[in-house]
Amino acid sequence: MALLLGDSDPLALVEGWPCDVPLINFEQALELSVFRSGLSRADWLKRLAKQLHKPQLLPLLWLLPRPWKLAPAQLPGRLQALGGLLERSLLTPALLGALADDLPHLWPEPPTEANNALALWSSEGGAGLPQQLDDLLNTTTDTPEQLQPAPAGSQLSGGLLWHNAGLGHEQSANERERNRVCAQVLNRLAANRLGGDSWSIDGCSTSRAWLKHLQERGWQAQAQLRCSVASFGLGASLPLEDGSWSQVPLALPIRCGLLGRDGQEMRSLLPHSCLELELRGGDALLRLQYYQGTEGLCGWEALNDLERPWQNNRCNGTVRYLGETYQGERLQQLAELCEVIAMVHNQEASDRHLLRGGYGALGFCIDSSALIQQVMEGRCQLYPVLMGGIWRERLIKRAAQLEREAGCWLSPYREALLALPHDGSLHGIAATEARARMLQCQPRSSPFALIQQLSAEAPPGSP
Repeated sequence: MALLLGDSDPLALVEGWPCDVPLINFEQALELSVFRSGLSRADWLKRLAKQLHKPQLLPLLWLLPRPWKLAPAQLPGRLQALGGLLERSLLTPALLGALADDLPHLWPEPPTEANNALALWSSEGGAGLPQQLDDLLNTTTDTPEQLQPAPAGSQLSGGLLWHNAGLGHEQSANERERNRVCAQVLNRLAANRLGGDSWSIDGCSTSRAWLKHLQERGWQAQAQLRCSVASFGLGASLPLEDGSWSQVPLALPIRCGLLGRDGQEMRSLLPHSCLELELRGGDALLRLQYYQGTEGLCGWEALNDLERPWQNNRCNGTVRYLGETYQGERLQQLAELCEVIAMVHNQEASDRHLLRGGYGALGFCIDSSALIQQVMEGRCQLYPVLMGGIWRERLIKRAAQLEREAGCWLSPYREALLALPHDGSLHGIAATEARARMLQCQPRSSPFALIQQLSAEAPPGSP
């Protein structure tokens, strides 16, 4: 496969990568959009800067190619400091770790309710949630099945959309709604650990008990950690002359602070990670994900991602599964652990009034996956792990305050926090181990040339 662009572009694509939708490199899409608009690059970027008050477009500060970087003076006031950091080079794990506490404050203020992690986690007590499986499976939505239009104001001159026009979801709108409600059910069951009015479904008041109940009814249930290329939900597409759309693969490149075989600093694409849970019963399929997220809590969310074949397809190698496949008794144990992690993290976030449920301060999605694997398997395959030392100490103190509620998981949780690496500054054996973890997190297949270059770095026979 030949590179479409030079190695200097971290988002360069390769020719011939099998995909059923047309792909175009990000920098090529920018050039074509400016050409079509009739504007100068400077004027086009001014228009883009005016849109950056929208939270969904903030990743652009990170991933715009170097010739397209926005100067701090072009940005809204609250983003100028962040723009200054990103103007000259790629982010590093060290800088990401240092920014973890402050990142939520650099974003636009979230809705007030997004700052109460406990309220979000418990679904405000569970009012309106189904208390029987059959009711959950009969959940429907009024959302139409057709492809959704691009959000208003998402198009720049030249036709570039900050949205993947023409793509759909793997599951129907009703199925996605059931995923969403099921995630709320599991979070509400977990919130029973904090006492108060107990809530139940099918007579079960814990997620462990409910998963066991489903398995006894013949449901198949399994969970596994996964990684894929992160874009924080941001997409882009460009119209073609025939009315169809060319998709623009986006990702968040980083400098790793690690030396490659050629003696140069390695680059990679930041992964998104979560624990994927799949529940199958008859014709029903529920898909959920568990992580520390930007939604404002640590816990379960629906796995309702737009189907992007270059990023999140379970079958073509763009999703990398890690570690053990949890089933049966091991899955039930895992459900208990997820309850405890969410309880501790959401209590800490709420009591300290952390923005977005402590996202960043209490770890990113990668950190929550690493914590799960460290407890359950006694190892860590995730990279970069960036939860800071002071926040690990605070979580250990918080867990000790919740000793009764945490039960037998208190000690493993505390030991995992102490054992997890920190990838902000690495050398020697720690750098060698981090390099192996970084390579394990890469997709097995990807249109990004950088991913394919990293595959060549992996030792023969690596998992």
